Amino acid sequence: MQSDEEISGLLLESARRNGLDLRDGTATLDDTGWDFHVVRVLGRDGTPWILRRARRPGLAAAIEAESRVLGLLGPRLPVAVPQWAVAGPDLIAYPMLPGEPAASEDTRTRELHWRIDRANPPERYVDALAGLMAVLHRTELGELRGTGVPVRDPRAVREAFRTRLETGRAELGMHRSWWDTGLRWLADDRLWSPRCVFIHGDLHPGHTLVDEDGRLTGVLDWTDAEIGDPGQEFVEAARKFDPPTWDLLLKAYRDHGGPAWPGLREHVLNAIAFAPLALGVLGLERGQPRYVEMARERLGVAAG
Repeated sequence: MQSDEEISGLLLESARRNGLDLRDGTATLDDTGWDFHVVRVLGRDGTPWILRRARRPGLAAAIEAESRVLGLLGPRLPVAVPQWAVAGPDLIAYPMLPGEPAASEDTRTRELHWRIDRANPPERYVDALAGLMAVLHRTELGELRGTGVPVRDPRAVREAFRTRLETGRAELGMHRSWWDTGLRWLADDRLWSPRCVFIHGDLHPGHTLVDEDGRLTGVLDWTDAEIGDPGQEFVEAARKFDPPTWDLLLKAYRDHGGPAWPGLREHVLNAIAFAPLALGVLGLERGQPRYVEMARERLGVAAG
């Protein structure tokens, strides 16, 4: 395994080869992401830069798709998104966006440190987040042809959840009550969106940037963008907050013209309840034993 110093060195060397003029001694490694190593560093002119390098092979196509999505949608979104100056499997580099994450994970304890009130987030933040989601979900899918983002239809969304259920039962020690609850959810057509939409895919507070007044200023990390389940977008956007915020977000989403359907709220509640299953399966796929154990602990008892 490479040390922090080796990872930082590789990123800085690659950045300089690509023409970035960086200030020595200013690099800081942020290694909390699953897919990318990240270094923050200052340019000699004082510009703060973000440098990203893929953690594992096989991400080249995802990087190309993310680059195309940012180029296509960035200019029309109501918040800032990364503007890549360098894009490739060995280095992604872009000037840091203004603002700070609404919540940041401590690399040692894995606890979230909040810059906004988790129990009562600013109304302007919730409203802006809902507005962004509505814009994304109304994007004409024909515009995304050729970007390379994954595409799923409603049937594939439900099949993917069934596969996760089976993995949970076989490999995560999932209690039978979770299996039964999941099957009931799967069987209820009204709880599943009749169409798929473009989603960010990982819209948790750590990927949303805010200013000192809690205004949403930018959104990071579009690696998981896809055409998929609109209800899934709410899971990461909402589940770190207390339940009253979930309903505020849903209402604001409808007010902004988001493509809601009658069973959206119940779908979101089910999806949030099953978030540990999704995390555990992803942990199995990505070799993250900590998240696998968290899922086993949560799913090993009866569904609440």
